[in-house]
Amino acid sequence: MHISALCIYPVKSLGAVSLREARVQPRGLEGDRRWMIVDTAGRFITRREAPVLAGIAISLMPDGGYRLRSDKGEAHLPQSFAEGKLQPVTVWGDTIPAWMVENDASRLISAVAGRDLRLAYMPDDVHRAVSPAYARSGDQVSFADGFPVLVASEASLAALNATLALPVEMARFRANIMLAGDELEPWAEAGWSGLDCGEVRLRLPKPCVRCIVITQQPETGERHEGNAVPMALRRLGQIRPEGVLFGMNAIAASPCGRIALGDHVVPCV
Repeated sequence: MHISALCIYPVKSLGAVSLREARVQPRGLEGDRRWMIVDTAGRFITRREAPVLAGIAISLMPDGGYRLRSDKGEAHLPQSFAEGKLQPVTVWGDTIPAWMVENDASRLISAVAGRDLRLAYMPDDVHRAVSPAYARSGDQVSFADGFPVLVASEASLAALNATLALPVEMARFRANIMLAGDELEPWAEAGWSGLDCGEVRLRLPKPCVRCIVITQQPETGERHEGNAVPMALRRLGQIRPEGVLFGMNAIAASPCGRIALGDHVVPCV
């Protein structure tokens, strides 16, 4: 079994940037979800309520920053930010200080969404804790929903697609680390307690409960198949009382380090 793909999502709810290697840090893959879109009250906004955000493409620039593109234009976003005044922002039940940014990227996002939105950047010294039900001392997360890393299996995706009239791509599930291998059985990941990959050990505390975003086209936010994907996951037994499941939430255990495409992966059971 090996790492078949690596992705970060620099802006929460915008698209993926594919990588050949990544540094795993305590709050997740370096650069993952350090930016977040917020309304004028500082509340987080995602493609759950604004699916048009899917129409903003993001790509890595030579300077390490990002280019945002849509039919409304394009803008540059730096990799990190530390200017102006810290203001409180809220993601789910957590309120933390963040750098608020009103720049061309914020204006582009506002134009696409048709409302006044801003970008917020999580400072390096801000600690947002993982849920205490699953965390160990010091575990933290970026602006991701609840866990630093999401791991997904190509074998499980193939098993899901075998039940769908219209197959879906892995992009639906917004994973960071994708796994493949001839020996990889569908849904085997649910029985693992962790993974050794590259220089890193990951803990896998729980399966990932999925939201409405898995019903949306990754590049447009449109819903052509209705609830076909969650219904298929339900039929396959990938369900808990909280919702349907796909992928595994992961937390970096010590030591953190680098991982790369092709790295051999050994599950811990």
